[in-house]
Amino acid sequence: MDFTLYRSDFAGVEANCRYPRQQKISCAEDLKAAAAFDHVCVAFEDCYRKRENFLSADVLVMDCDNTHSENPADWITMENLLAMLPKVSVAIVPSRNHMKPKDGKCARPRFHAYFGIPDITDEQHYAELKRAIHRAYPFFDEAALDAARFIYGCPVEKVLWQDGETTIDQVLKVGDT
Repeated sequence: MDFTLYRSDFAGVEANCRYPRQQKISCAEDLKAAAAFDHVCVAFEDCYRKRENFLSADVLVMDCDNTHSENPADWITMENLLAMLPKVSVAIVPSRNHMKPKDGKCARPRFHAYFGIPDITDEQHYAELKRAIHRAYPFFDEAALDAARFIYGCPVEKVLWQDGETTIDQVLKVGDT
């Protein structure tokens, strides 16, 4: 699995919209280094993050905060996700709030799943693929399905990397990419 991220030189700067540093990701160590910085999965015109500037993407990220249930037995762990998708190319990184209380909810697994995909050059198609993933796996955050989503950077100790035989769009049989 190979994909491209675009990062800033900052971590935790929500107001930033510029992601000028292209990073080719081909292994867990590459992703670990890139995830330390705020980043996006989309190439944007003039490196400026907004939906209207969408150029292309070969990866999409889904956010899992486990807010779908207050029962710990229902929570999805990073390892659970790999087991659910044994043949799918995916990389999983803990989020900055992994195993921490957030928004009045107790500590729980919180992570980002990066799915390698064939190159997509249409913003609406990209967003539809994210919605299709959410429909199939509703534990992913419904509020994080837009194409201009950024991910907060944070130090990462553990990355789960799975070079699968297939991509998530093939599993879901979502349109031509």
